[in-house]
Amino acid sequence: MRILSFVFALLLGYCTSVSAQYHMNFPPDLNWEVGINGGFSVCTRPVGPPDAYRGTRTNVVGEYGIRGGYSFNPHWQMNFDLGSRMWETFGTWQINGKYGQVLGPQNISFMVAQRAVSESIQMNYVIPFYTHFQVYNKANLYFGAMFGMVTTVNDGSQTVSRYKSPVDSSVTNFVSRVDYNSGIGYSYGIQTGFSYFFVPKLGLNIEFAVRYANVTTSDTHNSAELQHYHLLYFPETIGLRYRF
Repeated sequence: MRILSFVFALLLGYCTSVSAQYHMNFPPDLNWEVGINGGFSVCTRPVGPPDAYRGTRTNVVGEYGIRGGYSFNPHWQMNFDLGSRMWETFGTWQINGKYGQVLGPQNISFMVAQRAVSESIQMNYVIPFYTHFQVYNKANLYFGAMFGMVTTVNDGSQTVSRYKSPVDSSVTNFVSRVDYNSGIGYSYGIQTGFSYFFVPKLGLNIEFAVRYANVTTSDTHNSAELQHYHLLYFPETIGLRYRF
């Protein structure tokens, strides 16, 4: 009888130890998540303004943001995202001299937004992956949609440069940069991403997205020409995620 009691006590102690270790390694649901993002973005030429003010090409710019999220369950997550990037296009204008003579074409830039700040809400469907024995959620593949608003920061100014003719050394002033004015509008789009957690609370995230933005500006210099535009932009980011 004493032997059975001793064996039972050993088994109870072992089970208690295993249970404690299991609960130590299997944390409670970590529903909240915060993170920072960094990467690059490219936009299309704006649609709405006259062709002469749209440019013919764009460039790759930096994309930055912060994010907070809440998981309702293992498969659905809602995020609030605050992001920032620049929108700029480039073109070529034909320059004429003082007496109407045709001079060499000059490059011109169109600053659509020195800073386009987006505030959006995302809803994502999540496919979770767990470690062996489901100790904790190791990775998440997700895809979903977003909707929000976008605010652009700009001053509506124009930059004037000087062109010196190689023929008669005459100098002609021309507009080399046009800034749209500040504006506000809405945006929506889709995204897909993947998060990998090195430990239960800290991980790395990569995301690809397509966004549509529709903006109305407060332009007063060019009448209605630059008061409204819409475009697509494509942010691609990598970031850190912390769960709690």
